[in-house]
Amino acid sequence: MTKKLRFEKHYEAQNARISVDYRTDRGQYHAASWQEELEILYLLNGSARIILDGEEISLVQGDFIVIDSHQVFELHCAEHFMQIAVRVDRQFLHERTKSDPPERKNGGSEAPRPVGRIYRCVRSELTEEQLEPYLSICSRFKQLILLYIGEEPGYRLKTESVVLDILFDLVRYFSIPVYEDDLEQLSGERERTQEILTWIEEHYAEPVTLAQIAGEFGLSREYFSRLFTKNVGISFTRHLNRVRISHIYRDVVTTDLPVMQILETHGFTNYKLFSRMFRNIYGGTPREVRRRNRERSL
Repeated sequence: MTKKLRFEKHYEAQNARISVDYRTDRGQYHAASWQEELEILYLLNGSARIILDGEEISLVQGDFIVIDSHQVFELHCAEHFMQIAVRVDRQFLHERTKSDPPERKNGGSEAPRPVGRIYRCVRSELTEEQLEPYLSICSRFKQLILLYIGEEPGYRLKTESVVLDILFDLVRYFSIPVYEDDLEQLSGERERTQEILTWIEEHYAEPVTLAQIAGEFGLSREYFSRLFTKNVGISFTRHLNRVRISHIYRDVVTTDLPVMQILETHGFTNYKLFSRMFRNIYGGTPREVRRRNRERSL
């Protein structure tokens, strides 16, 4: 018997370049990774911890956070939660935020033209000027919930309109322009970290060692370890085990396979360590978590 997690697709618009998802779950853990899209997470209830480019941020009910494309993030919700996730294709956003022709300086030369924008919005960092637009965006997320529940005629059009209003405020109040000279500085370590995370996701079930993965990228063990911890926020070994556990969790709650077989499939060989980490992340043993999810699905 297979049980599915509760995950409801709200809708996709603009040829899937904007998506709005409504999610409800218990014990979600999303191992550190990155994505091409910009994502806005709004927490309807519960609490969550997000590690964003190595920085830990707490979310409570009514908070939202912006995860910019190519940022390394890790999500941990130990208890029951509900959230809205808005994802926006980065190119779609860039095409609609291109600056007007640059003004000319006194000498007649043109000011540099931005080549993109960086987005960041964390409640604990809000300035006085940002508080009102932040609360305005929160109220729009509440609108999305009402639209989702009501499904009145034309609700998809209104949903898209609300999302575009949210993006307009993000551009105005929670973004900064990026110029050509900034790109090299921003891209170096981040691109390397993204490549490493992708490699781990593809090879996590294998007996990967620190020396092996450092060699894959032509780095010394010491430099690799420093780079990884700086940009991800935890050690390579701990991240590798968390990736394995996130895959194990999915199999625990969606299949009837024996737990030991699942562990073997996903490369986790230390059962004592697995048991401790799984309980810390999901609040129970695999058997308890499996039973709990099935009871909720009835």
